[in-house]
Amino acid sequence: MTTSAVKSNLGIIVAVGSVWGLTEFAAGMGLQKCATLLTGAILTGLAFFWVSFIWSVTRKLLPLLFIVGLAILFKFLDALLLPVTWNHGSILNPAYAMMTILVGFSLLILLFKKQFSGRLMNRILIGAGAAIIATALFPVVGFATGSKACFYAATNIPLAIYTAPVAIAISMITVPLGYLAAGWYTGKIHEGNSIQSPLLSRLWSPAIVLCCILIITIVRVI
Repeated sequence: MTTSAVKSNLGIIVAVGSVWGLTEFAAGMGLQKCATLLTGAILTGLAFFWVSFIWSVTRKLLPLLFIVGLAILFKFLDALLLPVTWNHGSILNPAYAMMTILVGFSLLILLFKKQFSGRLMNRILIGAGAAIIATALFPVVGFATGSKACFYAATNIPLAIYTAPVAIAISMITVPLGYLAAGWYTGKIHEGNSIQSPLLSRLWSPAIVLCCILIITIVRVI
């Protein structure tokens, strides 16, 4: 796809980045404590759905950086609504985790770009490999953010490593699902021009962004 294809899909890119940010918020990653046992692993696995979806729609890496950036901005919004500074571990550590997801998926795509659209097994393996890279990179989060990674109770094992099999298993499902969802979107919504109203076609994406922001703001204020 050309750059024009990225521009034509800007609405879905912005919407997905916002929904990803809302998902992180809903899972409680903004709380001022370490995540519960499987929270990080589940969020990592789910995040690969959004990354796989946007890659499958645009076939460009730049939109992946864009959705990660939007999701991180939602973490900073959470910081404004919480009694924490922007560089608190509850903000920067999840943001770092999102970057490891981007790095893991991007590396596998650069290595096996042509194979991604091939057999289902290729996408399953890319999901597993990307999750392995992401979880392997997280324990050094302290060097990037100044806040050490959480450890499994009474051990020196980073929680991200202890729960990595869960993240890998979920990613093996969500990466292929993201590809399937992208096929449905491009076939039924984008190329099919299901959104006939010019006004609606311009407003649906900003409306999703606004709804995500309002949900986070209302929940935090209340």
